[in-house]
Amino acid sequence: MKFEYDQKSEWRFYFSYIKDLAKSCKRIEEFWRELRRKCNGVPFKDLQEDWDYSSVLLGGVSADGTYKERSLAKVYSELFGFKPENVRDLIERVREDLPPSTKVLVEETKFISFVRDISSKVDTILEQAKEKGLISDWEAEIEVEYNYYEILSDYKKLTEILSDFIRRLKDILPNYNQRSLFIWTLDKLTYRYMTAAYPKLKAREALDMLKDIFGLDVIFSPEMEGDPEEVRKKKEQYEIYSFLEGSLGRNLIELYKTIWEAFNDDVRNTLKIIFPEVSNLKEEFYEMAAQALRNINWKFPDIYVVGKDLKYSGERGDTIQAEYQISGIMLTSCKYAGFSTSGNYSSFERECNIPLLQFLDELAPGIFLLNGLLFELDIKRNTLEVRTPSTRAVAAWKYGWFDSHGWK
Repeated sequence: MKFEYDQKSEWRFYFSYIKDLAKSCKRIEEFWRELRRKCNGVPFKDLQEDWDYSSVLLGGVSADGTYKERSLAKVYSELFGFKPENVRDLIERVREDLPPSTKVLVEETKFISFVRDISSKVDTILEQAKEKGLISDWEAEIEVEYNYYEILSDYKKLTEILSDFIRRLKDILPNYNQRSLFIWTLDKLTYRYMTAAYPKLKAREALDMLKDIFGLDVIFSPEMEGDPEEVRKKKEQYEIYSFLEGSLGRNLIELYKTIWEAFNDDVRNTLKIIFPEVSNLKEEFYEMAAQALRNINWKFPDIYVVGKDLKYSGERGDTIQAEYQISGIMLTSCKYAGFSTSGNYSSFERECNIPLLQFLDELAPGIFLLNGLLFELDIKRNTLEVRTPSTRAVAAWKYGWFDSHGWK
C-alpha cells in the first residue's frame, strides 16, 4: 500500500476526489434541471422563440423519425430525455411549413437517475467526512458553474463535461485508487488476514482510527473453549470485521458498487453513444482481482459449498446459496438452495463436519477482493451464509474458480 493508511491526515486528501466527483455530478444535474424547467411540455414553436433547439432535437434524425447512430439528437434523447413527444409529427410539420406545435419532453433517463443517485451518495459521504473532521465546512460545500446555452450550442463542451464525469467516477474506484482499494478490501475480513495484508493495523491506535472514522467493527467472534489466554489470542485472530450499516465505510463501498453496476449495464451502453471505447469498469476490476488470485493459485475452498453438489446451468439470474450452522469452531450442517441444470428450484439440508477457522483462512483471499461482487458472505453468531447469483458463477467459471457445474 503506497499511502499511510494508519494516519488520519492521509485520508483528508482522499475526499478531494469525492468532492471533484460531487462537482461533476452537480454540473450535469443542474444542466438537466434547467433543460427540464425551460423545455418540458413546451411546444416546439414556443421553444424556438427563446433559442434555436432544432439541431439538438432534430440533428441526425432521418425523415422517418429514426435517430442516426451517435447523432446529436440521439445523444440528448438517450442521456437527457430531451426529445419531441412525437418526432415524426414534428418532422412532418417542419417539412410542410406548418406551425410546429409538437410538445417537447425532458424525461428522467437511466443516465440522469444514475447521476442523481451518485450525487446523493457523495453528498452523504462528504457530510460524514465533515462530521469526522476530515474536511471543513467550506470543503463540503459544492458550487458549480456552467453556461446552459454554451453546452447546447457546443457539442465539444458537452462531451468535455461527460468525459470529466467518467474520469471522476474512475478516480474513486478501487480499480484506480489505492485508498478506495484499501476500504474495499477490509469488509468481512478476519483480523488475522487484515493485519497480514496491512501490518500497521496491528497497532491499536490505527485500528481504532478506522473504527472511529469509517465505522469498521467486529461483527463475528468465534466461540472457543480452553485456556483463557490462548482462547483470547485465538478469538482475536478470527474476529471478522465489517463496516456498520450507514457508516462512512459502508457508504463508500455502496458507492463503488453502484458505479460498477452502472458500467456493467445500461448507463455504460448509453455513454457508448458518445464514447464507444468506455470500458466495463466492473469487468475490469474482476480481471484485476482474478489475476491477483491466480498469482497465488487461489481457489474457492474445496468443501461442501454452493454448486459443489447442487448442479446448475449458470443461465438464470436467481441467487444460489448455502447456509451453514456454526457450533463452536465447526460448521455442522448446511442448507442448500438454488436451481438445477433443468431450471427446477431445489433445496436440501445436509450434515457436515467442516473446521470453521480453516474455512475462513482459505476463503480470506477471495473475501479480500471479491466479497460483494462475485459472492456475498454473511456471518452471524450461529450461521454462515455464502450466496452467489448464477451470473457471477459464469464469470467465476471464466476466471477458473468454477467448473461448468459449480465451485471447483
